[in-house]
Amino acid sequence: MDKENILELRNVTKTFGDFVAVDSVDFALQAGEIHAILGENGAGKSTLMNLIYGLYQPSDGRIYVTDREGWRRRLRAKSPRDAILNGIGMVHQHFMLIENFTVAENIALSLAQLKGKQKDRMEGWKTGRLDVPRSSNFRFPDFWFKKEEAIHITQTLSEQFGLIVDPTALVRTLSVGLKQRVEILKALAVDARILILDEPTAVLSPQEVEGFFTILRNLQADGRAIIFISHKMKEVLSISNRITVLRRGKKVYLGETGDLTARELAREMIGSDVGEVERSTDVRSEGEAADSVLQLENLTVLGSRDEVAVSGVSMETRRGEIVGIAGVDGNGQRELAEAIMGLRPHASGKISILGADPRGTKAVRQRGVGYIPEDRQTTGIIASFSVTENLLLNVTHLERTAHWNVLNETLKRHIAQQLIADYDIRPPAANISAAALSGGNQQKVVLAREISLQPDLLVAVNPTRGLDVNAARYVHENLLAQRDAEKSVLLISTELDEVLLLSDRLFVMSRGQLIEATAQRNDIEALGLLMTGETATNLKT
Repeated sequence: MDKENILELRNVTKTFGDFVAVDSVDFALQAGEIHAILGENGAGKSTLMNLIYGLYQPSDGRIYVTDREGWRRRLRAKSPRDAILNGIGMVHQHFMLIENFTVAENIALSLAQLKGKQKDRMEGWKTGRLDVPRSSNFRFPDFWFKKEEAIHITQTLSEQFGLIVDPTALVRTLSVGLKQRVEILKALAVDARILILDEPTAVLSPQEVEGFFTILRNLQADGRAIIFISHKMKEVLSISNRITVLRRGKKVYLGETGDLTARELAREMIGSDVGEVERSTDVRSEGEAADSVLQLENLTVLGSRDEVAVSGVSMETRRGEIVGIAGVDGNGQRELAEAIMGLRPHASGKISILGADPRGTKAVRQRGVGYIPEDRQTTGIIASFSVTENLLLNVTHLERTAHWNVLNETLKRHIAQQLIADYDIRPPAANISAAALSGGNQQKVVLAREISLQPDLLVAVNPTRGLDVNAARYVHENLLAQRDAEKSVLLISTELDEVLLLSDRLFVMSRGQLIEATAQRNDIEALGLLMTGETATNLKT
């Protein structure tokens, strides 16, 4: 007997001018299922989810939702608030958080969306249905929370769902991984029956992924339906019940999980076979010394709250190698990368690049350093600038296109169009704003700008976050090409598989300390434990 469909999309289309982002898609989500959606970057996944969540409205077609009482009705969500009131919550790949508010304040704002129309959920908080202790003076506010109430609700949610985060922390001080937890808590706070998760495991360790999947299965057992968007085939095959594949805005496959292998699913996504990336091991002759590019000596860096984020780190990268740093997000990786790039001062120690000690970002860049930051939207691109302007948003590019301090517009267009073609940026329109691109295509803009300059040192932080298998493969090929061209790459990634695939030498970063783990590269369990800090002290000694 088929399960009840609690969400249905019928012949839904979304166009932006002449561009068809979603093309006549039918989709059904069943109660109590985890339904994975796969597709290349620009395939229409995020657009489809934004239609369900009320951020966009369909150009054609209809969406239906079934409420808690079993009544089926057409969903006309003109805003996320409408979707929330219909029991739909979404965790975006690009976070919808107010950076200068605390975690608790962001949670409270999410709850405020329920004002006046969902008294049953309000009663749930009052009666402790979500494990909030009963209190004679506890009241669901109309527009505001008392600070203590917001903190208490956040702490309760954190403990209940195993997503621990400091309620009093300002969102702008959090790592990408912790921001993701806040987004998930926001969706859970409004007791969503339909939960849309866009790349939810991008910054989790293997152990954290298993814990997170336990949470999803508990939500599933509670009758909630989950739309799970991911590029990680192993996870999709592990957690989902059914899989839908989109390609260039169209639905090209729907089936039960397990009907197709990971390779077959990738073929459905791309339309052709995806080859394997292999790292060569014979870049130089045995015993041949390589020149040092980056040297860190007893480096200590403070975090946003003046806590020690990087503690006494010493390491070196050389030409013709990729040095990988794995770790759970929030263990000092961001602060380490920012210190190397001159974006954050270091409290003590030394940073040397090609024998010099550059101070400030401009000086670091002039030493031939490229940078792929962890958060493309805040530090990788300027969303309101055009694709062309973002592609050239680098001193070296600008110098190449200028004569007597005047930019050559013809040369600008030529370089931009060449990079768009080389990196398969979609849509291939140089003059649209970067904000109009999908997350994966925004990442391609950053990659094109930085890698095309062939820097002596490339600092890459989560370079394939949010990219599909084909785009990720292309990034990996470019990083390996840098290595084979006798450049140096420092790869900092929460994707353990990525670090293992590409790195010549492997480190794990835990609680601000760096532990060499090249010898453990074939022991996933040991590496996972190192990433969570459980055995870091023992292995270090």
